Amino acid sequence: MKHWIFAITLVLLFSSCSEIKTSEPTEVYTYWSGSKPPENLKVIQGEYWESVHWSKEYIMSLKFEAPENWWNEFTTQNELKIDTVEWSKPNDFPNWFTPSKNSIQYKSNNRFDQGSRYFRDRSNGECYIYEVQL
Repeated sequence: MKHWIFAITLVLLFSSCSEIKTSEPTEVYTYWSGSKPPENLKVIQGEYWESVHWSKEYIMSLKFEAPENWWNEFTTQNELKIDTVEWSKPNDFPNWFTPSKNSIQYKSNNRFDQGSRYFRDRSNGECYIYEVQL
């Protein structure tokens, strides 16, 4: 009987585990943030991958337009700081991830940063986020 319980537990534990992968922009935003995009945000492009691991390992790329007050609140909540070091995109990066030369680059202000970068062009509100948590 113990073997059956163990086998059923394993099946239930691992049958619901599957990676998440999407390039539908609204889904990307939702997986990343845990909620639908607000009405004042225009989500344009995105890619999201999440591992089957219980610790929520993910890689996300997102392009959207946001008002300045949204961006300011986002940078404050996430303790982002302006980053002046040239950033190299990963090799398998989406072609559409092209922040303008006018974009200001930000990075996390904590020691757990794994290469995530955040960009915003003040002239048109265009934002790019590359976030990695592995």
